[in-house]
Amino acid sequence: MEQIQGFIAQYGYLSVFTFLALGIFGLPMPDELIVTFAGYLASVGTFRFVFAIIFTTSGVMVGTLVTYMLGRKIGKPLIQRFGNYLFLSPHRLQKVERFFMEHGSWAVTFGYFLPGMRHVVCYVSGMSGMSIRRYVLFAIPGVILSTIICFNLGYFLRLPFF
Repeated sequence: MEQIQGFIAQYGYLSVFTFLALGIFGLPMPDELIVTFAGYLASVGTFRFVFAIIFTTSGVMVGTLVTYMLGRKIGKPLIQRFGNYLFLSPHRLQKVERFFMEHGSWAVTFGYFLPGMRHVVCYVSGMSGMSIRRYVLFAIPGVILSTIICFNLGYFLRLPFF
């Protein structure tokens, strides 16, 4: 964790953007923590509030688009091949796809508010064949609101979190 703090301190906004854009699997740590830490850095004057919000929101959006595209391009074959290891039987996969056909758009928006769900929802959105236009339309409000909430937690509570 100290290495990540040092990296963010050295490379600033660009490192936050990069961690969030490449944080497809929640690595090097969950996006929510990185966004909250960026809020903390803005509260102590290391980052400027507006720039930090722009870079964190952009990073989260790029990361979710990458995850969506992975789901779109390799989602079904990957799940069909390795799904049993993740307790995803063909029957469960059908249930997930049916749920997404009925509620997928709103699941995208509200999935951002459940820790760890952002990438699952993005991946399944792509895998289920949701159009990129529809995905972006419902993802943007979720990205903006959830990012601002996490950011403000770090900003107003002034807790470094790691």
